[in-house]
Amino acid sequence: MNKILLTIFLLTFYFYGQAQEKTEVLLLGTYHFGGNTTDSVKVTNDNILGKKKQKEIDIVLNKLEKFKPDEIYIENEPIQQVFWDSIFTEYKNGTDIKIKNELFQIATKLAVRLNLNHGATCVDWHIKPEKTFAEKEYIKLFDAMNNYYLQNNIPDDEPQSKYEKEIIQKVKDFTKSMSDLELIDVYRKLNSKSYLNEMFYTNITSFLDIDEYNMNVFWSQNNMIRNVNIYQNIIQDILKTKPKRVLVLIGVGHIKALKNYLEVHPTIKIVDTEKYLE
Repeated sequence: MNKILLTIFLLTFYFYGQAQEKTEVLLLGTYHFGGNTTDSVKVTNDNILGKKKQKEIDIVLNKLEKFKPDEIYIENEPIQQVFWDSIFTEYKNGTDIKIKNELFQIATKLAVRLNLNHGATCVDWHIKPEKTFAEKEYIKLFDAMNNYYLQNNIPDDEPQSKYEKEIIQKVKDFTKSMSDLELIDVYRKLNSKSYLNEMFYTNITSFLDIDEYNMNVFWSQNNMIRNVNIYQNIIQDILKTKPKRVLVLIGVGHIKALKNYLEVHPTIKIVDTEKYLE
């Protein structure tokens, strides 16, 4: 009888453990290589294709390779998936490709190193061109908010708190120094808890320190809308493909929000990014 009970217990434990297996997610905040961004703060002189930076990229890839992700998600819209699939295939077949951005230099190269059966998956989102009913309705509100600024002569440079000015200046100063630093050190800084907090503050909550025209709640929410949609693209793909390990390579300003969304999902386990950058 004891043997039967023990067998039942072990089987129950085994199947419960199987059901509870979670997808490990490594969130890697990045800057956009070679100035490939519309962001006002950017790095344009990092010489990504030079020998020095290529060696530094190899160091980063060596560290990420140890995580062994089954899926890699990148900051490009799904409409671009066919392009990145073709880049993956060409690079895997030995074509010499000179694309500067991190989508190729980190994500595609890592996918080939790991011998994945496909390249990185595009999960970014932008409001235009709007496709769904909700997006069409939201763009009406977005346009109405911009028209309100024009109609009421509200200046582009609204008042900033001293804290917002200080943090923005810190971000700008570090950005200027990036091209002179080792890439692994840049990634360590970008993915530190303090820097992620600063980026969330500058991108999302700093607007709310001073709201002279009673409009900034909308702009704070507007910046989060993109994060919500990126999260939806990621989580729906994870639930569909059920990978064991996932790398999310995305602009550092999105990381804290995405972490907050992902870590509460019952199928997700966030891993320590800093551990893989040691």
